[in-house]
Amino acid sequence: MFEKLGSSLSEKGNYEIHIVGFPSRATPPIQSNSIQLHTISKEPFTRLSLKRLAAPWKVFRIVMNLKPAYLIITTHELLIVAVLCRLFSGCKILYDVQENYFRNILYTTAFPVFIRPFLAGWVRLKEFLTSPFINLYILAEKGYAHELPFALPHITLQNKITYKIAEHYRKAEQTGYSKLIFSGTLAETTGVYHALELVKNLHQFDESITLTIIGSCSSTVDWNNLKQQAAENPFIIFKGEPYPLPHHEILNELRKADFGIIWYPRNAATECSIPTKLFEYMGLNLPILIAHNEESHNLVTTQKAGIVLSQPIDYQQLLAEMQKFKHNPAPAHDYLENEFSSLLSHLKN
Repeated sequence: MFEKLGSSLSEKGNYEIHIVGFPSRATPPIQSNSIQLHTISKEPFTRLSLKRLAAPWKVFRIVMNLKPAYLIITTHELLIVAVLCRLFSGCKILYDVQENYFRNILYTTAFPVFIRPFLAGWVRLKEFLTSPFINLYILAEKGYAHELPFALPHITLQNKITYKIAEHYRKAEQTGYSKLIFSGTLAETTGVYHALELVKNLHQFDESITLTIIGSCSSTVDWNNLKQQAAENPFIIFKGEPYPLPHHEILNELRKADFGIIWYPRNAATECSIPTKLFEYMGLNLPILIAHNEESHNLVTTQKAGIVLSQPIDYQQLLAEMQKFKHNPAPAHDYLENEFSSLLSHLKN
């Protein structure tokens, strides 16, 4: 919210920005008095907790005090209070759809299996019933236009890295091939165990191969498994946290790496997505090892940004490809700012 929407709106438009949300131990490098942060609790809270149930109403109270002209929400959990804010204050609502929450809940392991259908159904019903109150949908994926036919009107604003962040953290040159990294959400559905298997096999042929795992891991089972893997294998470095990490910590690790791994298991929740970290790795000139979907593969291939992991993997051949790989600098259109004009034009109307 801060790095992409907040900073971009602050720089490209004459807006006073207020960001309301989950607390973080990061201190954002605020460079403008036009951005103010409002946390909804002193400490982070878990996915299933009373604090999470109360959070939307804390947001409602803050928004009603601020009385904004535009309210951008980034989660389905704020849909009902957003509609109430519109009814009471007249603000326009923009729904930033960062995920297809219905599919994420139904097809991933984020929630206990017996409540997934009920939660997913409630989310989709809520999205459908509140759709007449939404002034604009901001879709993070092109495929969401088909998966969410009620999301009208909409623009597509993919989760690309900003030019400012890329300039600060970009790799100046390819430094090697042996330091691999897996970043982001750490879960079976995001491919962290595939990354572990890949690196273990590569390490058998080349002992210089290492893997850094960094990101948020909300599952206690996955957390313990990954810690155990790191303890048993000295070439695996685990830097996970139960809550979202400050983004600059992840970016610093990406700058040190030689290859980033993106390997999503087949899942209806991610079949049409282009991962945020794909754009991030490309913007930072970090070569990619990828196994995902056709669109992601085509992007990596056409931009010469990495190596597509064809199955079954010949690990000796893959090592040879990694050793001779030279990255291709990301073109200018891969940055968020180049697509931001569509949002600004809607705000001016």
